[in-house]
Amino acid sequence: MRVRVPASIANLGPGFDVLALAVDLWLEVEAEPADGPVWVFEGEAADFLSSRPNPLSVLPMRGRVRNAIPVGVGLGSSAAARIAAWALRGHEAPWLAAAEEEGHPDNAAAAGLGGLRLVVGDRIEELPVPDVEVALLVAREPQDTDAAREALPHQVPMADAVFNAGHLARLVHLLHSGRLTASPEALADRLHQPHRRPLYPWTADAIGAAQRLGFPAAISGAGPTVFALCDRGRGREVADAMAAAAPGRGSPVVTEVARSGMCWEP
Repeated sequence: MRVRVPASIANLGPGFDVLALAVDLWLEVEAEPADGPVWVFEGEAADFLSSRPNPLSVLPMRGRVRNAIPVGVGLGSSAAARIAAWALRGHEAPWLAAAEEEGHPDNAAAAGLGGLRLVVGDRIEELPVPDVEVALLVAREPQDTDAAREALPHQVPMADAVFNAGHLARLVHLLHSGRLTASPEALADRLHQPHRRPLYPWTADAIGAAQRLGFPAAISGAGPTVFALCDRGRGREVADAMAAAAPGRGSPVVTEVARSGMCWEP
């Protein structure tokens, strides 16, 4: 059996826990039934993944994992691994099972279905996919997701709630009008990024570098990777500018939106 699952970027600035975008970096798995787990890991974090239990390594199968999704830095690596594991188990809706396991469906929805997804309760809506390059400053040091969650307040001021409601509505409008990359402030928010910034203060410099070039940028998921959405042909310039603004903090990568999500072959 073969399974491919893309990376994902959750939140997209003001869309905290409700927006996610599939990204063209993939987890690829080939496996067959076996008496016990026999796995080979290649690519990103191969030594880490092979040295401790993870959703794939505990399955009683013989398989090979080729991973191009950086682990623990806000690009949906855990959602991708869980989706792949549920697919190998034969679940008819692997991304739904992974979403329940994760406790929040945004990354799993994007990775499972592809494109740009809006999560509203138990409903998943598809939004227009922007024709952009995705510039990444992939963090070199992982961030504990629980710590990133604990940094968030239990209550927020009314002004911040209104700010995010307005900016989320504007982001959706920009997506439908095809003008996303014309607004450097399109991914501004007050619900999560300001509270998490003390965990990785250098991300502010990286985001500012992208915005000065005219493009919206934000923390990817729980961080600390930073992403920017750029006009085609500008991604390398933006990724390099973000890396220069935060020396030693990450690696510049240019990719694009994955319009298709998880796929598998028996």
